[in-house]
Amino acid sequence: MMKSKVIPVETDVLVIGGGLAGCMAAIKASQEEGMRVTLVDKSNTIRSGCAASGIDHTWAYIPPVHEKMGYTIEDMAEDHRQGTAYGFFRRDLFFLVAGANFDRVLDLESWGINFRYEDSKVLGGFRIVPQFHSVPTSFNFDGKPLKPTLTQEARRRGVTIINRVQMTDLITADGQTSGAVGVSVRTGDIYFFKAKAVVLSSGRSNRLSRNPTGFDFNTRMPSPMSGDGTSMAIRTGLPIVGIEFLSNILGLGACGNYNPNYGDPRNTVQPAARVVDGEGNVIVDRTYFYDWGNLGKEKWTEEVRRTWLEERKVWRGMRPTLIKRHAEGGGPFYLDFSQATDEEIAYIEWSIGNEGKGTQFLRYFQGEEGADLRKNRQEYAGSWPREISGTAAKGLWVDKDLETDIKNLFAAGDEVAGLPWQASSGAFTQGWYAGEMAAKRAKAQKAFLPISEDTVKARKEMCTEILNRKQGFCWKEVETGVQNLMDFYCGDVRSEAMLKRGLERLEDARVAPLKAGNPHELGRCLDVKSIIDNAELVLRSSMERKESRPIPFGFRRADYPEQDDENWKIFLAIRKDENGEFKFSRLPTDG
Repeated sequence: MMKSKVIPVETDVLVIGGGLAGCMAAIKASQEEGMRVTLVDKSNTIRSGCAASGIDHTWAYIPPVHEKMGYTIEDMAEDHRQGTAYGFFRRDLFFLVAGANFDRVLDLESWGINFRYEDSKVLGGFRIVPQFHSVPTSFNFDGKPLKPTLTQEARRRGVTIINRVQMTDLITADGQTSGAVGVSVRTGDIYFFKAKAVVLSSGRSNRLSRNPTGFDFNTRMPSPMSGDGTSMAIRTGLPIVGIEFLSNILGLGACGNYNPNYGDPRNTVQPAARVVDGEGNVIVDRTYFYDWGNLGKEKWTEEVRRTWLEERKVWRGMRPTLIKRHAEGGGPFYLDFSQATDEEIAYIEWSIGNEGKGTQFLRYFQGEEGADLRKNRQEYAGSWPREISGTAAKGLWVDKDLETDIKNLFAAGDEVAGLPWQASSGAFTQGWYAGEMAAKRAKAQKAFLPISEDTVKARKEMCTEILNRKQGFCWKEVETGVQNLMDFYCGDVRSEAMLKRGLERLEDARVAPLKAGNPHELGRCLDVKSIIDNAELVLRSSMERKESRPIPFGFRRADYPEQDDENWKIFLAIRKDENGEFKFSRLPTDG
């Protein structure tokens, strides 16, 4: 009989999730003298989180550049509100992120990440490109070594890193965080953390939909992100915002049996990528980089924003156009680089090589297949894994200090709701600030709160039961069942009746007896339990939002086909009350 033992850990600051936000939180918290900081990750911080295999962009307000353009941070906020967030926007979070990320870039540079290039014409030698705003605001950089670099910096500062422990429960006492529980996916042992302050940064909700390629974990975002933070938070009574915005099955991205993380043609594959149809007709044209020779000579005006918004409307509107064309027998569509110069191809290959899975993709595309980006078009706009993406801005509702409704429990990065496409910029800045605030709170608290062992005992019993069960379901059977259920009952077009039936069917998955032959499989079973919790929140929140909001959210209700800004241009929050009943609230946007 396999038995799990309990391993107690005492720490001043506990950081849950070792992605970009978690590493930044741990590094900053460790600056407080004498502070014991523990960083826990279900994978390994060297390659975990959304940036596991690298990122190539991070956006910021960059005073030395943007002031010369006559472009203010207020102008940038309005760009983000209109063109990126579509009104689902918190100004306080935006100014925290945009105003601080240039400093975080300089920190990253001091730790060894390269941001400056001899061939650059940009002030300071940076590579700065357009992405989310009407002027270039995104650093393009060598982001492949980010996670190893952050891990090294955290260890250099004395942070205790515990890898391969999946966090399962938050513990509170009198409305304040007092600790957490996790499970080792290598030994099956239970980790019982006592902490004075906690930063929750465990990432997005993933694996809610069947993978179209048929290959396990071949997802655009890293597959370990199964919404564990959301599962812990909802069971602790915290509100979850924006979880209804699960994306469409027919997406916009390079398709096939490999899912490179390109994003839209305005991201990693700019400036030369176009979207064309089979006859070569251009559907979305290429871009051109900013003429840095004109910096300071031409000032930003409102007309620049209007032109940019019109251009975004064209290529954003292309999404439903492609879906409609597919339905009418159109397609195929392609990502085309045939117009690229040698210099542009070299730049794009460098950028792909620093973005998620890019190195592996180029090794396959060029090395194994002998293909050429310019000569070999990639099919585009096919089925892809659904996800709750950066547009949704799903997460916890926090105050200006990133604190949740539970005292001394902070959130950062993709755990924070309210700012669409904050991405790495939100992770760097919010992680840093949450770590600072958590350290201050921990320092002010002289002793640990009294903590009940009921949660750790219950988790130990559950894990022991799963590890020793002779008959039951393996994790993959239940996960596939939940994914099939979500794609059918909560598909591209949803309705009250189908969503209700989906909730009924989900209960079959919840009560299915899971079995595991080893601690690794136990970890997968815990993934599935988080996925089920997240699926229920998606179904219930989709039922509550009685409108359709197609662009860019992809949210459609057959029984409420019109967009209703008067009643539903709000952040929708779902929480569980003390009786286990789900309650909804509408939180205001700054849009």
